[in-house]
Amino acid sequence: MADVKRIEALASLLANSGRVGQVRAALELVDVGGPQAEQALLSALSNGDEHSRATTVMALAKLKSQAAVGRLEQMLKGNAFGFGKDSSAEVRQSCAFALGELANRKSVKALEIAAGRDEDTMVRAECESTLERLGAPVR
Repeated sequence: MADVKRIEALASLLANSGRVGQVRAALELVDVGGPQAEQALLSALSNGDEHSRATTVMALAKLKSQAAVGRLEQMLKGNAFGFGKDSSAEVRQSCAFALGELANRKSVKALEIAAGRDEDTMVRAECESTLERLGAPVR
């Protein structure tokens, strides 16, 4: 029960504190670990603050959350029409890096799409770097 209350408090900090508080909360959730902490981080991907979302993405990578892969791909590239893509280049860049850390080969297609069409040069560069780390050919 103590972990549940701690996870709820950390999730609240992740959503409602400043940058340092967000980083601390995310790292503590990684330290707590387990499905409840992972779910709190997955829920935090919907936070309105872009720094909170980027921090959460990195925490999920550190947690090695395979449950996050599909959502990170969606946030990086969006659907066929671009809907669902995160509006923040910082978040999309974090997603590209995190997908490389999670080393899920299924993510190669999403990374290739974003590398070819993202409007931000840093996001495209991160996608290309991640593709190289995964051993996929960069086009």
